[in-house]
Amino acid sequence: MATQYSNRQFFRNTPKEYLAQFFVAKEIPLAVDFSEHNKKVVDELQDALNSLPDGQKAGIEAVFQDVNALACEGGVAALIDEASFHNDETFVETIAAIDGFHAKAMWAFLSKPNYWHGATMFLHADNVSPSYWKKRNDLPRVPPHVEDEDIDALAKAISGFFYHKEGRGKNCIVEPYRRNNKEYFFAYPEDFAQSAIEWIGDKLKNQAHHPAFEIIFVYCEAEGSLDIYAPKNTKALPDLQLMFAQNILKMDALKDGDIDKRVYELTPVIEDDFEFKIEPSSGIASVLVTRLRVNLKQGNKRRITLEADAHKDPNAVYALLEELNLPPYYVSQLTLKVTFESVGNRRAKTRMVNITHPNSCALNYDGNDLKIRQMLATSGLEPKAVSSEQ
Repeated sequence: MATQYSNRQFFRNTPKEYLAQFFVAKEIPLAVDFSEHNKKVVDELQDALNSLPDGQKAGIEAVFQDVNALACEGGVAALIDEASFHNDETFVETIAAIDGFHAKAMWAFLSKPNYWHGATMFLHADNVSPSYWKKRNDLPRVPPHVEDEDIDALAKAISGFFYHKEGRGKNCIVEPYRRNNKEYFFAYPEDFAQSAIEWIGDKLKNQAHHPAFEIIFVYCEAEGSLDIYAPKNTKALPDLQLMFAQNILKMDALKDGDIDKRVYELTPVIEDDFEFKIEPSSGIASVLVTRLRVNLKQGNKRRITLEADAHKDPNAVYALLEELNLPPYYVSQLTLKVTFESVGNRRAKTRMVNITHPNSCALNYDGNDLKIRQMLATSGLEPKAVSSEQ
């Protein structure tokens, strides 16, 4: 992700020519000489912004924060996905030729404004913690209905449910997006009214407003799966699943079902012939097991955590496990250190990953995290249907 936002840091990271293009495109004349050296441009640009009316300055800073948020690997990936939806075959080649994430993001904002909103939504969904997503994978594999009347019907169903149940949600909109083989639906029901102390010009006032809360549906026809992000609304999940099925999949009813109960098969990592299968195209250089947690099969809630310096000896954790000569057990958690190949003079990126039985994995579905998920699947550790054993 891009670093925390500040005006000056943003100005330093974004090439001067792109900053100049932004103000020309927005028809905002500034007394800034963009041909000067960077420090002087940064100082002049901040002074020029401070001289603008408060509302105009706030609008510019809001745009810059959006650009800053997409100035990262995940942001560029989201832009590429949105460009793919628009069948823009030249986008990848063009953005790849631009140096620096801030330059790439600003170029996309200025040159491809119709891609912008979808990309920001995808990046937001990618950055949701995996623990917040609740999956159901027993739906019929049917095409979703995404015409305006279908989207409006889903919005009205969500609004009616929360309004009659909780007295909120009087208004609601749903925004659909397609990304590769998945359909995203971002729903924004109206939340309870709130008040906050805000600066209005040079006056500090108690301002009432009506925020929205967020629900995200992600449907994959190929998998027959539906992921829902509904923080603080988990009790509503069965109802949300039914609303989606009725309005988007055109099902009269939804059979009693469960949140995804597949489990990670972790015990193979301790077998003598196990090895992580790394595809050359993934960019993964190495995978180390740095920590294991095992649960003893006999007794109640008895488990042991093993840690060793796997950097000096890749088999250190396994050697420690063998030394302990434990009674029958199964692996309930493992920690991996995944190192990616270095690019140019940059330091190699690493990712620490915790995987916990039955199905907890702190990985997202984009960028390097997606490559790690694919590596786990190739290595035989992906979630599988619940077994009657254990």
